Formats: sequence, structure tokens, C-alpha cells
Amino acid sequence: MKLGTQYYRPPFPVQSHWADDLRRMKDAGLNTVQLWVLWAWVEPAPGDFRFEAYDRLVELAAAEGLDVVLSTIAEIQPMWIHREVPGSELVTLYGHPVASCARNECHFGLTPGGCSDHPEVWSRMRRFLETVVERYRKAPNLYGWDAWNELRWDVNADDRVCFCPHTIAAYRQWLERRFGGLDALNAAWLRRYGQWEDVHPGKMTGIPFTDNMAFAHFTTWRACEHAQRRYDVMKALDPEHPITVHGGAPSAYYEADARTSPLNRGNDWFYADRLDGVGTSSFPKWSGIDDADFGARVEFVASAARGKRVWLSELQGGRSASGFDIHASVDAASQQRWIWNGIACGADTILFWCWRDEVFCREAAGFGLTGKDGLAAERLDAMRVTGHVLAENAALIDAYRPTPGRVGVLFSPQSYYLQWASTGSGGVCRQALGGYARALVKRSIPYRVIEEEHLDELAQIDVLYLPRVLVTGPELERRLEDFVRGGGTLVCESETGAYTPEGFYREESARFTARMAGIEEIGRRRLPRNSITAVIDGDELILDAAQWLCPWQRGAGNVLSDCDEGAALVEVPVGKGLLMLCGSYFGQVYSARQSGREPCEGHGHTQDFERFVEIVARRAGWRPVVEVLAPAPSSNSFLYVKTGSSGGRAMVFVFFQTGQGEARLRFAPEFCDANSMTDIMDGSRHPMQRRGDDLELTVSNPARGFRVLVEALLPE
Repeated sequence: MKLGTQYYRPPFPVQSHWADDLRRMKDAGLNTVQLWVLWAWVEPAPGDFRFEAYDRLVELAAAEGLDVVLSTIAEIQPMWIHREVPGSELVTLYGHPVASCARNECHFGLTPGGCSDHPEVWSRMRRFLETVVERYRKAPNLYGWDAWNELRWDVNADDRVCFCPHTIAAYRQWLERRFGGLDALNAAWLRRYGQWEDVHPGKMTGIPFTDNMAFAHFTTWRACEHAQRRYDVMKALDPEHPITVHGGAPSAYYEADARTSPLNRGNDWFYADRLDGVGTSSFPKWSGIDDADFGARVEFVASAARGKRVWLSELQGGRSASGFDIHASVDAASQQRWIWNGIACGADTILFWCWRDEVFCREAAGFGLTGKDGLAAERLDAMRVTGHVLAENAALIDAYRPTPGRVGVLFSPQSYYLQWASTGSGGVCRQALGGYARALVKRSIPYRVIEEEHLDELAQIDVLYLPRVLVTGPELERRLEDFVRGGGTLVCESETGAYTPEGFYREESARFTARMAGIEEIGRRRLPRNSITAVIDGDELILDAAQWLCPWQRGAGNVLSDCDEGAALVEVPVGKGLLMLCGSYFGQVYSARQSGREPCEGHGHTQDFERFVEIVARRAGWRPVVEVLAPAPSSNSFLYVKTGSSGGRAMVFVFFQTGQGEARLRFAPEFCDANSMTDIMDGSRHPMQRRGDDLELTVSNPARGFRVLVEALLPE
């Protein structure tokens, strides 16, 4: 388990701090230091590589027993790039070349620089990567490489990019490979292109969806392909050390803004297909991320990784800084929760941003673990404890694996592209997906996010939620139908599969849900109320709804919620499984209200939505290995429990909320059959009580606010 911190982003910190800072890192319980290797800084003139600072820092880290992660920051390009490669600028949708400049987070270098689709820009970038890897691949304390920081490639662009000749040529080549030729493209898109030069990317929302959806998809692919190129260059020279990349957030969180398209920084599932792992940045105090949202972020990355490495590559170290605003300080208790929450979700590397407070630009006076926000001493004291616990339990933590989720949530990039092509944002898709994920975390239900082109894990789940999946293609539909007919439960929100991947609207009778269920939606209606009332197995639930009501025909299945023209919620047996059809959108409303972005006056039945998600999972066959008996969840509080195992021993992470005195848990016999659990944080032992076939455990809330429990070995 690597616990470390980002340190050097040249030219800061200055050299006079280095030796003492690295010594203090080791003393604080850290075992790893991360260094940014900036292309602009390393190669100030073509072919003139300067590594003196990095050589010294790697040497000092080794002397202190610290491993090193090197981040190859090839996206901060040299000042000479456009002089040496004329005409290499990125081009906006208006045809204007982008004037690059220094980036907010970097003191020296150009962003976005030259387009990596330009062969000469890539050739120069490749030479930088090769030179760095060749120099440090045999460093005895090298742990690994972070090959692309937050997947940035268009920062500082003046508008949407890139529309240069090289990128447009790559787009057309991608289409040709994807469709198999121009005739096939014309057939799929219902067009009459005469030659490939007639095919242009979509440039603004509101035009036919086809062009924009395709170019947004290409942009996602392009980012993944660029990461693969970096990886291939580096791995060919250093096959021994792990090479990962990380986003500023999980890829599903990139919903687009005025200057970008959804998932413009790539797709974590495709990164994990090719690389050694994936990661994400997280700044919980800065962004208002609570336990549930933090757990969901890591679950998204872990789901994408599918057993590969999961890195929390930039976890907030100290109080954030943004100009002259004052943000919340980072208390030790919160920071330690992030660490252990990340470990509970499967992270194997945690790197803080950063060690010292920054000293330049808008980030000055912020982010340092040792920063001047008044809480540095308590943060370092707590870090020493965690560092000691990790060292003492290294084998246990390294062998830990979270409980596999038997519950799934589908992530549909194509639905993001459609939503953005229509409205300029994929935000409601992110809200819908995040709503189900958050509800599952709050109910301590292990789950996995399943991406629409990575469906092998359908065989490992009992129920799959489809939050606002408006776009489906033939292969996805076939796999979903097989899943249901084989015994799975599929929960479809309104108009699932109403659009093709080409952006064409399907009539209600032509959708795969109608084919499976034998009934169809009767059309969009204004919501008569802001919620529907459903009765499931005698349990009445009020589910807040959004956008419209699309009732289903009556006549098949079991109506769970009725309305004037049809069923607002109905379940239909299909084969050995069950199809649950919703007439509106529940997840996005829940997500918006939980985040505080929408008022809750008059409604806001968040607990009913959580109960709905749990009831459906239980009816599909899911059973908790550890069930929370007390405290009962409320709209503002919940007990967050994560489970897993290590070397055959059960592990339970219990995160208390403020005001919760103790927790009472029930263990399934297949999960744990010991007579007690040990908290590795303080060594305390907690006896179990047998209740029939089950075991129960009561534990108090310690001062730190969480417990890390491991099954105690039974006496001989």
C-alpha cells in the first residue's frame, strides 16, 4: 500500500527545502513521493534535456527510504514547440488557431501547445517520454509512472477543439474503421456523402444529433488512444513498473461544459483495458464531497479497473486555494476517513496534493499537508498513526479485496453524447447515474458500475439499474435481454432505448423494452405531480420524478404505480427474470436534492428512493453479508459500511456520522464465523454474539469516527 504526496512541480519548492521536507515525509508515516516531470522544464531547448533537480530528488528520497512515482507531464509543452513545428496549433470549431499560454497550475510551459495528432508534435513528445523513462527506469526506489495527469489536453483552449486538419483526418479514419467504408456510413447515418472529404464533425449543439454524437464519441476514443500511445512508448522501455493515468474525476463525471463535449478526457474502462490501472483526483473539502459521494467516486474507478490498480492520485492535502477566497480547512479526522474509505473501496495507492502550500498563482497558500491553515500538526500526527498501521498490517492490506457487487448500474456514454447534442450538457445523465450510485452507498450495498461496451460482468450480478439510458444499440440490447431471460432483474427508467447510437428516435413499439415486455410506452406527458406513489410487496414508496411521465400500457405484468392513462411503474416477468419499467426519472432528482442543487420543499423523499433501490435488489436475490441493524438511516445521516476479505479473513470498515454512538451489525454465516473482530487501528477486540445462524456485533464510535475491523483468528 503506497501512501505518499506530490512534492515537486518545478521550480517549486526550491532546493533549500528538499532534504528537510523528505525527511519529514518519512517521519509523518508516508512511504512515497510523487514528482512532476514537466516536458517544458526538462527540455527548455530542442534536444537539451536537464534532469539535475530530479536526479537529486530521487537520490534524496532513496536515502530516506521513500519510493518515487514519476508523473510525465507531456501536456505542458516547451515554449519552442510552435517555432519548431509551425502550424501545429489546436484549432477551434470556428477555425481559429489556439494561442497557448502558461496554465494556472504550472509556472512554466505552454498549454494546450501543439496538437498531438500532428505527427511532428507526437514525435517530439515521444522523444521526451523515452528520455525520461530511460533515465529513471532503473532507479532502485522507482515505484511507478503516472503517464498523464488528469488527462488534460485542451486546457486553455479558446473553445471546442480540435478541428485541425490532422484531427479531422483522424476522425474520418476512425469512422472508416468503425463502419467499414463510406457506403456503410451512409447506410447507418442515412446520408449521401460522395467522398470522405464531405464528412465533417459536428460543431454546435442543436444540429442533427448524428454528427455531434459521433464526434463526441471520437473525442473520447482519441483521448484513450493517446494514453495508449504514451503507455506503449513507456512500457516498451520499462516493462517492470506499473504505468497508470488519472482523471480529475471519474470519466463518468465529465458531463461537458460550454467548451467541451462529454467524456472529452476519455473513458476509464478503455484506459483499464490497456494500461496497468486508473485513478482519480479528489478534493472533498473543496468540492463538498461527503462519505457517500467519495465512496461512489472510488467505486466508479474501481469498477472501471476491474481488478487492476486503483490510484487516488491527488487527494486533498490541506486547505484549498483559489485566488483570494478562503475555503474550509482539512481536519485530520476527515482526511483519515478519505484514506480508509479509499482503501475499503480497493485503492492501493494514495497520493496527496500536496506536501507544502503552493507559492504561485491562484493556488498560492493552499493544499499543503504541512500548510498554514492551523491544522497541519494534527494532520501529521494522524498520518503517523495510519502509516504505522499500514506498515504493521502490510500483508493484510495488500491482500484485501472488497466484497464483489451483485448489484450493477449501467453507464452509457452514448446517452451522455445524445443529451449533450440536444442541450449542450450531459449533466442530467451524470445526476441520474450518480443518484443510483449514491443510494447504494448509503444503503451499504456493494455494487459495480458496468459500462455499455464492457458487459462481461453481467454474468456476475443479480440486478441492473439503467439510469436515463436513452441510447441503446443492437449488441447492448441483445446482452440485456439475455441477462433478463437468464434470471436477472433489469430496472429501466423512462424511454430506455428510445434512440439509436446514430441519434435517431425510435417509435415506442420499436424499442427493445416493448419487444421484451409485450407492452409499450404511450408517449410523453407532463408530470401531474412531482412524484409517483408505488406499492411494492406492501411497502408504500413516494418516488420523486423528473422531466415527464411516460406511462406504460396496462395488460401485462404487475402494476406497482398506476396513473390516469396507464402504469407509472410496472414489472413484467420475462423468461426467468424480471423487467421493471419506470415512467419517469428517479435517480437524477434524488441526486440533485442530495447535493443541495434543488430545493426539497413539499417533497424530497430521499429515503423512499433509497428504500426502492434496496427493495428491488433484495427481490432480485441480493443479500447483505453485513447488515446494519442500528442506527437506522435518516434523510441526513447514515452508517456507512464497507466489507471485504483478506487471505480468507473477513474485514469490515465502519464509518460513523456525527452523533452516532454505536453500531449494531448482523453478519451472514458465509461471511464470517469468528467469535470476535479486532480493530487494527487501536488493537481493541470486539466479541460477537450468536443469534441463530447469524452473528451480531456491537461497536462504539471511537474518537476518530471509524473502525477497521478484521476477523480475529479462532483459538486452536
